Amino acid sequence: MGNPSDFNDLEAIAGPLAVRAAVDKALADATTPGTDSARQRDDSPLTPPQMRPEGFPPLLKEICEAACENSEAHPVAVAFNVLLFFCAMVGRTAFQRIGDAVIHCRLYGIIAGKSGKARKGTSETLVRLLFSIVDTKLDERIKSGARLRIHAGGLSTGEGIAYAIRDAKEADDAGKGGDTGVADKRLLVLEAEFATTLACSRREGSTLSPTVRNLWDGRDIEPLTKTATTRASHPHVVIGGHITGQELREKATDGDTANGLLNRFMVLFVYRPKLVPLPKPTRAASIEWLAQRLTCAVMAATGGNLHGNCEREVRLGDEAAELWCELYPHLTRDREGKIGSLLARTEVYARMLAMIFALLDSRDEIEPCDLLAAMAWIDYWAESAAYVFRTGDGEDDQVSEFEAEVLELIRTQPGITLTAIQRHWHNNKVKPVKAALERLTSMAPPLIVARKEAASPGNGRAPVRYWAG
Repeated sequence: MGNPSDFNDLEAIAGPLAVRAAVDKALADATTPGTDSARQRDDSPLTPPQMRPEGFPPLLKEICEAACENSEAHPVAVAFNVLLFFCAMVGRTAFQRIGDAVIHCRLYGIIAGKSGKARKGTSETLVRLLFSIVDTKLDERIKSGARLRIHAGGLSTGEGIAYAIRDAKEADDAGKGGDTGVADKRLLVLEAEFATTLACSRREGSTLSPTVRNLWDGRDIEPLTKTATTRASHPHVVIGGHITGQELREKATDGDTANGLLNRFMVLFVYRPKLVPLPKPTRAASIEWLAQRLTCAVMAATGGNLHGNCEREVRLGDEAAELWCELYPHLTRDREGKIGSLLARTEVYARMLAMIFALLDSRDEIEPCDLLAAMAWIDYWAESAAYVFRTGDGEDDQVSEFEAEVLELIRTQPGITLTAIQRHWHNNKVKPVKAALERLTSMAPPLIVARKEAASPGNGRAPVRYWAG
């Protein structure tokens, strides 16, 4: 077991000292100068983000493997959809205290990738099926009659969201205006055209942006105008969107990042990692087994009360608390520009993700492995934001003559470094080489694969090596 993602397994196999060594190594990788994935060196081209193995805890890893085995889905997109559905399913029952504040499993995120080529929709198919089965199994166990509501019709107004989870309202003196309301405040919104949502939020008089921000914070929706009287208390709305990199760059204004709308959304860049001309369905036995385990995780997280509010507290274990204090300075450092604004809520998201990973494992205590998994997702988010906003996402599929030369060089010299590639042209084509490498790594599927080595002791430079895809 060379690189176990579960620290409980590692302790059972190699003892507590091995766990401490693994934690120290991950911390060193995260804090060593020059290894910060969000701050790419000017002399090195940006490469598509890569999720570290610890970002896929056991259950999440098994679901991703099942979904990606015979499809073109990207594992990060599959995993993120699992997290979205799981968060929406468990509602507000589980919570975590951060000082005087309380957070729930309420994930917002945008999957960014090429339209039609990133297989964003494909990554959702098996996940929808799994949680539909989970819904049925939960109803058989607790007889609540509650089914997770999934809205895929688009986000256009704040009033529309409020109405979907509205409170009951008594009739007036004339017997008019009464409404039984909606008892289940859980709502999963899947917006396939998130660019439209951004456009709607900027319409004059639109309440969409402030409503979405308040929902992420878990605040009640309480309109103050006479004409808008729909109230929604204890909301639990989870939002996932799809967008192309080009749309995100064009439509994400400085206002969207500065006012706190977009920095409530994780941005995750994905692409088609392989070609599967004849995809096969996932085995029925695998689907049943995974759905059963997800059902157990939801039951453990909620105690069977899908409509609860702050009834099960999730806490940091002693070792996790110690690790969090070590990771916090790196996580909370200032970042400049638009990318810095987009990553303004990484601290909260790290704690939220760690809680989600603990609950997926049917625990109410966060362990070091949960924090390290969360940090892998935070780093992937940072890399995605840098990649989308600084390089684009390879919308043009045509390979230029020079890019073909770079590709042929990598094919003949697998594992070649950036320095060696530039020397091939006697350092006379530094910028064209960088541009070619960025384009070739962003194709769908990528024509080349880049892997960054660990930085050598005393040297912050981590060499990047390239292989043909």
